[in-house]
Amino acid sequence: MSLPAKPAAPRAFAWLPALVFLVFCSYASFQDSLPMLPSTIEVRVQFPAARPGETEPFISTGVVFSADFLNVRYLDASTAVFAYDAWASGGPDSEPFTLQPGVTRVVRVTMPSLDGGRGAGKRVRGPLTISIDGREVVNAQVHYFSRKGSQIFFGNNPIGGNTADGLFRGSIQLPDGRPLAGVPTVYFSFRERLAFWLTQHPSQVIALLLFAVGIGFAQPRLRAWLYTQPWARLRPHALQPHTAPPHLAFALTTLVCAVVFTAVMTGGTFRLLVEESFGNFYDHQAASLLAGKLDVPEPALSGEAFVVNGKVYGYYGIMPAVLRLPFVGIDALFGHLSRSLMLGYYLACLAAAYVLLVYFTRLACGGKVWPSRLATVLFVGTVGLGTSLLFLGSRAYVYHEAILCGLAFAVWSAYFSLRFFHEPARLFWLPALVTGLCALHARPPAGLFALTVLGSVAAWHLYFAWERRTGWLRYLLIGFSSVVAFASFNGLSYLKFGTFDGSPFRYAVQYTPERRARFNDRNFHFSNLSHNFDTYFILPDYALRPNFPYVFFDPIERGINYPGAKIDLEELTLALPYSMPALVALALGGGLWAICFVPGFRRPLTVVAVASVPMTLALGMAIVTSHRYTGDFCPLLIVFGAAGLAVLDAERRRERRLALGATGALAAASIFVTLALSLRFQGELVWGVPDDAKRNYEALRQSADRFFGVKPPSNK
Repeated sequence: MSLPAKPAAPRAFAWLPALVFLVFCSYASFQDSLPMLPSTIEVRVQFPAARPGETEPFISTGVVFSADFLNVRYLDASTAVFAYDAWASGGPDSEPFTLQPGVTRVVRVTMPSLDGGRGAGKRVRGPLTISIDGREVVNAQVHYFSRKGSQIFFGNNPIGGNTADGLFRGSIQLPDGRPLAGVPTVYFSFRERLAFWLTQHPSQVIALLLFAVGIGFAQPRLRAWLYTQPWARLRPHALQPHTAPPHLAFALTTLVCAVVFTAVMTGGTFRLLVEESFGNFYDHQAASLLAGKLDVPEPALSGEAFVVNGKVYGYYGIMPAVLRLPFVGIDALFGHLSRSLMLGYYLACLAAAYVLLVYFTRLACGGKVWPSRLATVLFVGTVGLGTSLLFLGSRAYVYHEAILCGLAFAVWSAYFSLRFFHEPARLFWLPALVTGLCALHARPPAGLFALTVLGSVAAWHLYFAWERRTGWLRYLLIGFSSVVAFASFNGLSYLKFGTFDGSPFRYAVQYTPERRARFNDRNFHFSNLSHNFDTYFILPDYALRPNFPYVFFDPIERGINYPGAKIDLEELTLALPYSMPALVALALGGGLWAICFVPGFRRPLTVVAVASVPMTLALGMAIVTSHRYTGDFCPLLIVFGAAGLAVLDAERRRERRLALGATGALAAASIFVTLALSLRFQGELVWGVPDDAKRNYEALRQSADRFFGVKPPSNK
């Protein structure tokens, strides 16, 4: 059957994709491009009421390890000084001046890094002069660092590394009255900024124009190809399934993973029944549940407490506490179960990964077939040793247990939802709902993903049942039940806090009004999306060094590039493509291969991908970023990775060898990186680790460095 004539695209729209690309990318590049200020500026300042002993940022420039700070330090109720601090070099304080809160003062500042700090170096100094209402309060030569255009902030310090955090409580204005806060875009007109970008960054302009022209020329040709070669015309590959069950390979791989996980979690001691610092909250929560209440004793939380009407609550979900009920009920092993339960969650994740691999293999090939032994070893080993699942074992405390518990239930819930997709007449929706609910009350993002997958599958069946006008009520009720299950988390929050907010910071003992003001007392902000997207998907925040464990977190302060982001806590994080490259490659590359060449995979994987959007947006808008949160993406990646590997493992010999060889190489890299980050996090970075675990890490580090003849790292 011949194809109908291809409809001609209106010429006016032929270059529309190129124009959209050019506008958006140019805007992004333009936003990051800012001319340098003059070396001397004059501003109008209203100083706030003093807080004796505190320091607030006035001007901050540069990046971590190469930054200059001009702060306001309050000496007493009416007096303050300007304090200059170049990173690791310090600087002078000004003469004291009277604050006069609410009165507009004329402040004139000459600072070396205002104009970019050209010529900065270790032995280079520049002039620092400050005058207030014509009175000079400091005149000195100071160290300084160079900076890029947008690396300057008025009234706040997103760089870190300085005692002046937070915001300047007063106001800073230009002479014409325009407020000066954060990056000084207001200092320049649009024409000035555009001229600067065009003249100072011609390579960006030329590259964007070339890409846009390329898109413009390629667009009609790509459109023609897609018209003549749609997915429906891609020939399904003749897959070659395996008939021998790989149960032994799975069992041995799981055993190795369990040994490594236990060794990491226990610091090499292999003691599982140990009382962890900040690991007994769930035991106290279980005891409270048995007593018919939700509040816990104050020592169970201490600095993490939420105090409402004199009662102490935790914001953590209750599922890990529910699993402790049998032990707490008979007064056994109180506070000693964190490590053992975490090992159980870990093994449940590996079992779910194996079941998903088998499921997708049978979906691709049909019949009672199996993945190969090699594919089983690679996939289970990658999931167990080359992802954040292992990193979570670096510290057995409430935070990591909550995430690992949620992931275990979420992966199983996704499996049952996929079975429900292909076998809607059976009751697979019920275990999907139950495990999704358990995931939600352990780790909300994991539960959100699991319940959204179930709801999306129900919506898919509802659409076709509605067209047939039969059976639609069943799917409507299943979808509604997933919504009710998710709402149960907010309902439980209301019982604890009197609000549907799962983490009302106004009740948290560690959150001061000033800290809450940084993020407007809200957990999620759209302005955080770019910052968190870079954190989890883009930036290679690692460093390679000759000392053990060779791969280190590199503390990049992303906030300086996103002054509009409202981030409360930015912990060390390595983006997914670098921390777990094997699983990411299988999920993206293998998943795309499966979608292209196995028609039966297109609909279920599309449903799962769409269902992952709410969870991804929640993490993208959150006010906290952390490497442990990369674990929340593991259920999604495991599903797509299992689908991709199942198809690649059954491909023709040449494609299969290439795919499994590449997976093996990436798996080795993933395991190496994950082990390095986990061991150092436990041995050097995180609090509350037992002394014997730290001693074992230090001994291992010294032995490795001596073996390779590497000098000990500097403590500077």
